[in-house]
Amino acid sequence: MTTVTPALGMTVDVTTDLATTNVNVREALSTEGFGVLTEIDVQQPLKSKLDVDTSGYVILGACNPTLAHRAISADPTVGLLLPCNVVIREIDTGTRVEFADPERMLELIDNEVLREVAAEARQRLARVATVVGGVREVGMQPA
Repeated sequence: MTTVTPALGMTVDVTTDLATTNVNVREALSTEGFGVLTEIDVQQPLKSKLDVDTSGYVILGACNPTLAHRAISADPTVGLLLPCNVVIREIDTGTRVEFADPERMLELIDNEVLREVAAEARQRLARVATVVGGVREVGMQPA
């Protein structure tokens, strides 16, 4: 099932476990030219620092070097909004994957080049969501 949270991005629910989904997301991102720069395992520090048990929750910081270079060249302050975040978290029926909408993130900056870069990044992430979820997405149509 794929839904859009208008303020944030796109959500894809899959029946695979977190580890398998993480691998599938990384492979699909790679196909679209993204690499994963960061991986934050939220579950581990919540347990070690707060002694709180939570479901698996991972944040991936994905970057497409070509798009990042274009964006930073157009406006160096855009680095405050990079990389593209992807959240992978456990839910009762499997795993939920959430993709931040680059166009929404870059609405804060009035720059035509950045709007073009954001639109391309959004299209690429929509294709990733299609591959990961096995369904056509709502709202973020692939090119």
